Amino acid sequence: MTSALAIAAVSASLKDLLNNGLIDHDLSSIGSFAVTAQPPDRITTGQTETNQLNLFLYQVTPNLGWRNAGLPARDGRGARIGNPPLALDLHYLLTAYGAADLNAEVLLGYAMQLLHENPVLTRQQLRTALAAPSPIDGTVLPGPFGTLSAQDLADQIELLKITPVYLGTEDLSKLWTAMQARYRPSMAYLVSVVLIQRDAATRSALPVLKRGPDDRGPIAQGAPPPVLASVRPAASELLPAVRLGEDLVVRGTQLRSDAATIQLESVRLGIQRALPITAPPGPAAGPLIVHVPSAAEDAGAMSGWAVGVYTAAIRIAEPGRPAFLTNGVPVALAPLITVTPRSVAAGTVSLTVTCTPRLRPEQEAQARLVLGDTAFPATAITTPANPSEPTTLQLTLPGVASGTYLVRLRVDGIDSLPVTLTGSPPRLEFDPQQTVTVS
Repeated sequence: MTSALAIAAVSASLKDLLNNGLIDHDLSSIGSFAVTAQPPDRITTGQTETNQLNLFLYQVTPNLGWRNAGLPARDGRGARIGNPPLALDLHYLLTAYGAADLNAEVLLGYAMQLLHENPVLTRQQLRTALAAPSPIDGTVLPGPFGTLSAQDLADQIELLKITPVYLGTEDLSKLWTAMQARYRPSMAYLVSVVLIQRDAATRSALPVLKRGPDDRGPIAQGAPPPVLASVRPAASELLPAVRLGEDLVVRGTQLRSDAATIQLESVRLGIQRALPITAPPGPAAGPLIVHVPSAAEDAGAMSGWAVGVYTAAIRIAEPGRPAFLTNGVPVALAPLITVTPRSVAAGTVSLTVTCTPRLRPEQEAQARLVLGDTAFPATAITTPANPSEPTTLQLTLPGVASGTYLVRLRVDGIDSLPVTLTGSPPRLEFDPQQTVTVS
């Protein structure tokens, strides 16, 4: 595992490589020199400029080959299951400064030759550069990072590779302008890859002792999988939503009614309901019929359901086989309302609307009563403590002109259905029980 000191350790190792290499070449003819790792704006230039070779880390980028290694790091409950490495590429700017003519060019030339001849930082080079100095009088000396140690960089799985990067005039101009320093002869290098990885305890899966019950392995099914195509109101394909107490028509391919139920789920509202297939087809393939129970048929329907969009899927659980779900399709559940009074005098109009199923607290702020073609927020919304009673909405509007108005309730963008089906074939008509006459 490589610690967070890896970036500084790479800079220290490169600095050590350059310093030792320049000393070995005996550059005494140009005078004394120094190898540093400072920002260029902190280096003295001008009349007092000295012979100096500076290594500046100007950018850190993710390594594309390692950036997704070891992911995900946590399971669905947030427990740590791994320590993915932080994979980085380090971008350095090597700059030479000279106290006299040509000194900067001499330093830069020798430095580039050293990095060309050492394209890889070996593990031994890293251990030597990052180890504590040898004691002279028996006293233990601190390493380059004091009491901290970065020698684990030598043990990472990837070797550190040094690659020259030839920057253009525009890139160099932008770089030196951003650093607000005087330009000097420079060469860019890329060091890849540095892996920073935490050594923390992780959860590990237990070994597999058997593959399924009785060590039989997975069950393969050769028949085509069931595919759900649509779930629509049985009363008419033209209806955009279903209401409590109505039927749904389920269509698809390879759907089997035996040992099958339909599952309706709303993640946002935290609702999951399973309904039986009440009218399964015979040997001939046909649509499945599912009944959504009303509040009178199911005591928990008033509070167990909510207006909204659900994901419908067929759940098939056959004996001796694991249960599975088909693909999901959307289906909307619309509110069922009653309006009182249905005949009022012109002027200030007060209406009472009941909603089945009950509204959830998070739905009340967005609920709107639509009178004719205008939507209004409710004056008051009351949801009784008794879970079997519907939500009541009060609407008070001044200055309503005479006429006949259709009343709808809009919850989460889903309107109540102010229609009835009459005739054969069935035709849609406005429901007179959901209209208000103002005279």
